[in-house]
Amino acid sequence: MSFIIREIVIYSHTGETRPISFNSSGLNIITGKSKTGKSAIIDIIDYCLGRGSYNVAEGVIRKKVSWFGLHLEKDGDEVFIARDNPGTGASTGSKVYFKRGKLEERPTIDEIEKNTTESSLKTFITQYCGIVENEHRPVVGTRDPLSANISHALFMCFQPQGVIARKDQLFNRMDDTFRALALRDTLPYFLGAVDEQHFRYLSELDELRKQARLLEAQKGKQLQAIEVSRSRVTRLVNDGKRVGLIPQDYQAVDDSVFDYLSQIAKTDVEEAVDYQDFGETITQLEDERRSIWNRIDELSKDRAATEAFISAQTDFGREVSEQKSRLSSIGIYKEQLGDRTICPLCALPQDEPTPSVSEINAALEDVDRQLSSVHKESPHLLSHISTLSEKIQALTLDLRETSKELRNAIASDEQAQMAQEQLVSRARYVGRLTNFIETVSPEDDDDFDGAELDRVKALIETVLSKLRSEETESRITTFLDFIGQKMTEYSQMLSLEYQGSSLRLDAKKLTVVANTEDGPIPLNRMGSGENWVGYHVLAHLALHWWFRKRDRPVPAFLVLDQPTQAYYPPDAVEGSLDEIKIDADRRAVHSLFELMHHACQEISAPFQLIVLDHAHLRFDWFENAIVEEWRGEDALIPSSWPNG
Repeated sequence: MSFIIREIVIYSHTGETRPISFNSSGLNIITGKSKTGKSAIIDIIDYCLGRGSYNVAEGVIRKKVSWFGLHLEKDGDEVFIARDNPGTGASTGSKVYFKRGKLEERPTIDEIEKNTTESSLKTFITQYCGIVENEHRPVVGTRDPLSANISHALFMCFQPQGVIARKDQLFNRMDDTFRALALRDTLPYFLGAVDEQHFRYLSELDELRKQARLLEAQKGKQLQAIEVSRSRVTRLVNDGKRVGLIPQDYQAVDDSVFDYLSQIAKTDVEEAVDYQDFGETITQLEDERRSIWNRIDELSKDRAATEAFISAQTDFGREVSEQKSRLSSIGIYKEQLGDRTICPLCALPQDEPTPSVSEINAALEDVDRQLSSVHKESPHLLSHISTLSEKIQALTLDLRETSKELRNAIASDEQAQMAQEQLVSRARYVGRLTNFIETVSPEDDDDFDGAELDRVKALIETVLSKLRSEETESRITTFLDFIGQKMTEYSQMLSLEYQGSSLRLDAKKLTVVANTEDGPIPLNRMGSGENWVGYHVLAHLALHWWFRKRDRPVPAFLVLDQPTQAYYPPDAVEGSLDEIKIDADRRAVHSLFELMHHACQEISAPFQLIVLDHAHLRFDWFENAIVEEWRGEDALIPSSWPNG
């Protein structure tokens, strides 16, 4: 027997509570107009039962609520769970409150505080639901084994507004491929096609196979070495030749190769290679070469500067010589000129007086002194350039010699590294060879018991015979046939397309299929929203009929959100059938609730069918099923509650 929901309790930021109580079994209806919070019920229940993400829509609830509480019961065992409202914009909460035992009264907001974790909550709810240790092992593919938990069970307990009218998705949250595979893998367990004994057999099979592997290993170690793969021996011999531990001319011609390889495995590889580290020498030579380069560069710059100075001096001497030639013409005049304000050649007045002979001679003497200084400095500069060139040439020879030594050192270092790599390769080879010898050589104290291996193999076959997949598949098919019959029976109460056809639940594709004379018709090929909603409702009612009949570990409730959404106009207020204009639609709504009422009467208690809808039908059984009606100012969250 699984658990039911006694009550949802919502807490304001100031401590007020908003309880929503449910009948312990049968039809529970929350009816009301749009935007009163009905659709949030599924998100709140799912969140309190351990879902990682918080999916309540943005708006009043996120602003006015501090905690969400859920009161559960299973055979008198009561549990109260509360989770915090993380507020606007948040995707998950961090606080979980948990209390187990008889609840005389609801916990107050002052009592509620974090006392467990989300993962611990999920583990507890899985166990509380009755889901025992289980594991689905895929026969093909690379998927890891999967254990059913409360999340998988809840896929079959919620039909949100956006899912119940879909033609391509029968179960909640199946947009994700991995979740769809998880439900498909765990469905046989939830249906009861594999029971707890099945998983005990799986555990026993694991242990027997482990014993068999150990016995087989002992048997393998006692086989003759000749039975060992020849190709493996050949590879080991060739690898030994490659690393220089086996002569190139050696040939493995008989079983003596194993004794020979045993001797090779004892080789002390560390004595085989002796190498020198040239790293310090290379660094020293590189530093020396760099120093020579720097010295050559300095001397070259000095020589270039001296040559530039001589060039400039030569140009200066040339200018001075030309000036001397011009001034030397003064020698024509033997005596002083007359009036120096009159040009001696054209006899015209001039602004600047003509220089006297003595002034010109003084300038000529100064030019002679400058020319003499230039001629004195030139030999010294040329000698300096010659000395610099000799030094540069000597350093160039040193550079060549140093570079040659550096190349030799690098080559020697590469040889040393190759020798070191050879040492590592030999060590690895000896390790592999040692492991090979130990594998093919039986230990003296390993006594193999052939009779024990035969006994274990016989037990494995016995257990496998109880786990044959054919039997499991047969059970699944049989159970799905029963569920399909119930779906077909329920469909007679609704005016659906393919009414009268044999219905079945496709456990592989997770959809409803109608078997017709023209062939199978899956849900996604059936037309109209009325058909999609109808088949969703009857399929889940048939499933829960089976779960309760077989006392399977699936929560004993099913929540349907807006199953009549295709019929009521958006502005519907009272929810009466009179607000639906088309007679056929009114009959369809009436038939849908009649089916729910009928199913709740025949599904074994406890079972809660919680319906969130606009509708309010004027029938006694409908009125008696209403647990909340949110019209006018009434809603999930009181308007008087303050924002957080």
